[in-house]
Amino acid sequence: MICNSKLTIYHQDGLDVATHLEKWRRFNYDNVWFFGGKGASLNKGYDNANDVEIRLPYDLNELDINNFSIGDIIVQGELTQDIATQQDLKNYQVYNITSIKNNNFGNSKHIHIGGK
Repeated sequence: MICNSKLTIYHQDGLDVATHLEKWRRFNYDNVWFFGGKGASLNKGYDNANDVEIRLPYDLNELDINNFSIGDIIVQGELTQDIATQQDLKNYQVYNITSIKNNNFGNSKHIHIGGK
């Protein structure tokens, strides 16, 4: 599988009872295939113009399917900052996970993520 990018996932990990804020765990992946992004597209139509497709190969990344959930935040590239709220990422192009498929069969095992 051709890898063209790095990826940062912010996985929601419950709520902090004391502060009433969401808790986020950051996962960085160095070898991902990232396709799509913001902007209108004649090929995908207006409704799907902002969709992204991401594939994370098992043989190039240390993966656990439990580190991904619908609604988690996707940022293309490698970020090192931890966040307290989603507003902490207002200066970045962010997407949310809308689908997760664990393709753990065949020659090219990977996790396939869809996002908007």
